[in-house]
Amino acid sequence: MSTKPYYTKSSMKTFELRHLRYFVAVAEELHFARAAERLRIAQPGLSQQIKALERSVGVELFKRDRRGVELTEAGRTLLGDARQVLELSERAVESARVAATTRTGPLKIGTSAIGIMPVANDVLMEFQARFPNVDVEILPGFVPQSIEALTRRALDAAIVFAPFESPESLRYLCLDKVELVVALPRGHRLEPLERVPRSELLKEPLLEGPRSANPVMTDYIHQVLFGEVAHPQLVEAADVSETRRLRLVAEGRGIAVSASSTELGLHIPGIVYRRMDEPEPVIECGVVWYETPTSPLVSSFIRVARDVVAEHRTRAST
Repeated sequence: MSTKPYYTKSSMKTFELRHLRYFVAVAEELHFARAAERLRIAQPGLSQQIKALERSVGVELFKRDRRGVELTEAGRTLLGDARQVLELSERAVESARVAATTRTGPLKIGTSAIGIMPVANDVLMEFQARFPNVDVEILPGFVPQSIEALTRRALDAAIVFAPFESPESLRYLCLDKVELVVALPRGHRLEPLERVPRSELLKEPLLEGPRSANPVMTDYIHQVLFGEVAHPQLVEAADVSETRRLRLVAEGRGIAVSASSTELGLHIPGIVYRRMDEPEPVIECGVVWYETPTSPLVSSFIRVARDVVAEHRTRAST
């Protein structure tokens, strides 16, 4: 039984970036009328452009029926690449505009929304010192957001807390390790202890941010603290803000496990920090980037990061 090819050479016509913009809009809206409104073009014209794109690539990108629009397997494959192409095209235009000035770049770096470790701050400052003409844009966010932005090529690199879930093609450089500590309201019964046993944490309401903000990190912290034991008094705060959660601790609503001691520059009145029994729970802070970077400046940024890490280790050993 012969199989019909998806396309022929004659069907592979050239298409433009606007066709990809139209395709992404329909793929995200899954509705031609809403996509046309978003793009501010007429719906019949949008439908014709999508059909022209399908003829160019030689495959159906959408399933159309009375119930609506759905991506085909080929459409889902194209969507990720189309987003990257559009993002890179926008970055190319932006780079050209910057090149017309005295600055170069831009270099987009994601950072943690809860604060920047001193070593990470040193990396950013050292890079700016070595490359003063590079236009560095700092974009705070949570780790899953930063990883997703890297995947879309909306970021060049990101400074994140680990562990995290990521594509295999993502590279990672550990900058430092940070010890998790217990945040207690001043005057709490555990305050006199030099180190807090993990078993004592199970006896107190434990405040934490929404698991959905970073499920990999949340599950990791639970595992290193309690193993397979479920905490009986978990209180999931609706607000993702670390500062807000620590203020709830100061109000006596519970205790919290945090990397946000004075090392991250968060000074909340009414809170004391205590270390936990050995082995001390730690998380890592590091830089992530793609093997095929979006900017030639990424390699320079990573070289600076390696130099700063080496300098920190030298100072720590002396």
